[in-house]
Amino acid sequence: MRSSVAHALRQRLELPVFGLYANYLNSVALSASFRDGSRHDFRASVETGGYSGPAQLYASPSIRMARGPERVPGFDFMMIKNGLSSPVVVDTDGHMRWTGAVLPDSFSSLFSDGMFYIGSQTERVLHRMDVSGAFTSVPVGVSRYTNFHHDLAPGKTGILAEFDAIEGGVARVESTLAAIDTNGAVLKEWDLGRIFSEHMRARGDDPAGFVREGADWFHMNSAIYNAADNSLLVSSRENFVVKLDYDSGAIRWLFGDPLKHWYVNFPSLRALALKLVEGKAPIGQHSLSVTPDGQLLLFNNGLGSLTQPPWAPRGATLTYSTPSRYAIDEKAGTAREVWTYEHEPDHSRTRLYSDICSSVYEGTPGTYLVAYSVALSRTEARLLGVDSNGKVAFDFAYPTTVCDTVFIAQPLGWNDLRLR
Repeated sequence: MRSSVAHALRQRLELPVFGLYANYLNSVALSASFRDGSRHDFRASVETGGYSGPAQLYASPSIRMARGPERVPGFDFMMIKNGLSSPVVVDTDGHMRWTGAVLPDSFSSLFSDGMFYIGSQTERVLHRMDVSGAFTSVPVGVSRYTNFHHDLAPGKTGILAEFDAIEGGVARVESTLAAIDTNGAVLKEWDLGRIFSEHMRARGDDPAGFVREGADWFHMNSAIYNAADNSLLVSSRENFVVKLDYDSGAIRWLFGDPLKHWYVNFPSLRALALKLVEGKAPIGQHSLSVTPDGQLLLFNNGLGSLTQPPWAPRGATLTYSTPSRYAIDEKAGTAREVWTYEHEPDHSRTRLYSDICSSVYEGTPGTYLVAYSVALSRTEARLLGVDSNGKVAFDFAYPTTVCDTVFIAQPLGWNDLRLR
């Protein structure tokens, strides 16, 4: 699914050609402009074979609804982070258009500045892969980190990465966030266990019943930087969405289900909670993002806490999952669900339920890519393009084992790329 074309002028110029259709005679047009004002146009035909490899299933989705000419998804390509291979790119017609060198998974991955970055789930190693599929690997420069987990995202500087760690012989399970550069150097770290323990202790709560050493008490699954107010938004699947000051790590607010352990039993945390004034609270949420108008977008899974102490309240569990968008008024301390989408298949009144993994991201304003990672009792992944009125632009399904096929799916812009 990749090839190259070259044109000999005074010296050889070689460019990668990617995103081709498999098993197809592809037409390639290249227009080159030079500093002396000259221009050269070049056309070629590139014939490709069928894809064979670990990402084979992406080549033949079940098309529940094809994209028609009147359906505008708001984006053309989707990057799928998965547990089978390198990142996979498919288009909104369901065609597989790119995958890279064989890697065991791409759960923790990011496309930035013409490069794919993939964090290992078993080692503290960052892979850097270009669009030709070639990759190099670098170690992350903090020895107590053991592996990446969940996602990567653009940071204030570098990349925001989520790590497991061991410190003093004690496992720090999914509660460490760091900013790293593309060579694996650690630029800044946020230890959520320390942040919450210090906050709670200073306000008279004993954190031992909440921050439990060696346990998956937090379960960080998404972390993003918000340049609008120099903050971090972090999803704790077990508890809430938390907003932190980027520089100090101070907790600004918490937003989640008030029926859970954190709200019921700890006044120091309850005092930080946003009040929901309309809609439903985030429950077991994934894939945070901030929309251009400053609203919080996330996938609302609807599954209550899994790893709280046996005596602690686990909160509500819903029977369906939705993308949810919130307007937050920090001065008033309130949150309002301003948009959601509840999918109801034509043949059934049962709404889709995807209790773990999954994602939603906005393409152009008012258009969304929604990934239900584990529908049908964790056997089917679904990709839908929907708009703010609930109109479906396309609907693709793939077989899955838990989150392997689609962990996260994001709109991918391949315009104005700068290739190294």
